[in-house]
Amino acid sequence: MFPHYLALLTLTAVVAVTGPAPAAQPTPEPGGANQAHGVAGSLHVTLFNGQTRVRKMALGKPDGSQNENYSDTADTKWLAFRSLMSNGTSQVLTMTQFSASIVDGDGISLAAQPDKVLPIGAVTGVPPGGAWKETVLFNVPADFKPVKIVLVPSNPHYKAFRITLARADLP
Repeated sequence: MFPHYLALLTLTAVVAVTGPAPAAQPTPEPGGANQAHGVAGSLHVTLFNGQTRVRKMALGKPDGSQNENYSDTADTKWLAFRSLMSNGTSQVLTMTQFSASIVDGDGISLAAQPDKVLPIGAVTGVPPGGAWKETVLFNVPADFKPVKIVLVPSNPHYKAFRITLARADLP
């Protein structure tokens, strides 16, 4: 059997080799000030926030139709975000349209005017699985380089969509 002094010596050696337990690092707070919880992805995937599915997304120029008859100027340009959205719930959907923003690499966010989110105001009576075409028009400075589109639903129960734009996605 080990004499007590050998047991104490062994325990002291183990503590000296392993050292004290490292201090736990503080957990950083996620997000920034008032950042909305969101579902993130690219233009090339289907996104779902518990209410709405967003797919077949693209960023381009206005098409010149009656609702998209906008031209660029020396100081500003127009961008059109298009997608196919569908009701992902088991109930008939009536919802107020998204608050939409486009963001550059420095985090500068430019909101679309509510009348530039088409259809304007709300979608109503969409059956489960039913779809609609969504277009959001953004008027941005001519040198604006977008990296993300953010769609925030009016119902805070559902998450925002954060859609990352690759260089190849830009018009």
